[in-house]
Amino acid sequence: MKALRLYGVKDLRLEEVDRPVPREGEVVLKVAAAGICATDLKAYNYGSRTKVPVTLGHEVAGVVVDAGKGREELLNKRVTLNPNIFCGSCFYCLRGEHVLCPKRYAIGIDVDGGFAEYMVVPAAAFSVGCVQEIPDWLSMEEAALVEPLSDCLRGQLKLGLSAGDSLAIFGAGPIGLMHLLLAKALGLSKIIMCEKSEARARFAERLGADHVVLLSEGVDVAKEVQRLTGGEGVDAVVVAVGVPDAQRDALRVVRPGGAVNYFAGLPAGVKGVEIDTNIIHYKQIRVLGTSMSTPVEFKKALDIVASGRVDLKQLISMRLPLIEGVNGFSEAQKLENLRVILNP
Repeated sequence: MKALRLYGVKDLRLEEVDRPVPREGEVVLKVAAAGICATDLKAYNYGSRTKVPVTLGHEVAGVVVDAGKGREELLNKRVTLNPNIFCGSCFYCLRGEHVLCPKRYAIGIDVDGGFAEYMVVPAAAFSVGCVQEIPDWLSMEEAALVEPLSDCLRGQLKLGLSAGDSLAIFGAGPIGLMHLLLAKALGLSKIIMCEKSEARARFAERLGADHVVLLSEGVDVAKEVQRLTGGEGVDAVVVAVGVPDAQRDALRVVRPGGAVNYFAGLPAGVKGVEIDTNIIHYKQIRVLGTSMSTPVEFKKALDIVASGRVDLKQLISMRLPLIEGVNGFSEAQKLENLRVILNP
């Protein structure tokens, strides 16, 4: 079978490898759709956190075509999965905070993933509810994008957002736009997108942002947000782009008593951001960071997409066969593109 394998920085190869055979408790998926995300691009551009070679791809949906002992009932089922595999029994898993599990490992990062014609789903994925069946009416491509949406859902739940709140989102890339779509579905009253790229700012307008602040030279984003909120600031901020200025500005645009989620990590080589902690102190801001999603949050995200309240098809800008996967990585880095989907 064909697989897209990472060997090192910018060393991505389409190869012929053996089709996997499931062991007891495992299944093999025939991959139908897999999204190229920022984590894949970071591994490609800066190096993976695990040893290479590895088959990338963790936003995946497919059909079970082979099942090990104990999983035979899943044959021919359409499934998607939370790619983070948790132990289910540690201090954090027992408290429902699986993402902090010290034994966690990830499909497409630590073990081979979905940029292949076929992939193995580990037995451990089933014991904590990481594998979910896809409703008949939901497309494979939408199901593959449930994983990043579930990360966004976790971020917004941790912020404590509710209907009628206002939200500023820094970054109108695919993740920022997922936050936008999700916030609209949750009934927020005012969503302000802050973005440097004019092309992506226009995406945000088309997807229904109430206001878009184009961060061109000379624009004071805090003054703009104050103007748009009657001088109050927003209830919450999501920083969905790894840019130091955005991390600093988030504290300036949030209202007193509000909350800020540093959702995106900084890129390699940027060790930290100097911030004025007096802003946090005197405005009494709640500051947090989130990443990944728990099995419960993943299932909730799937239910939201299946209900039709969030249309992820709008974020798919290109579909390519697996054999054009290397080119797909180049396309995924262009600002005019959002999600690039590989269809093995």
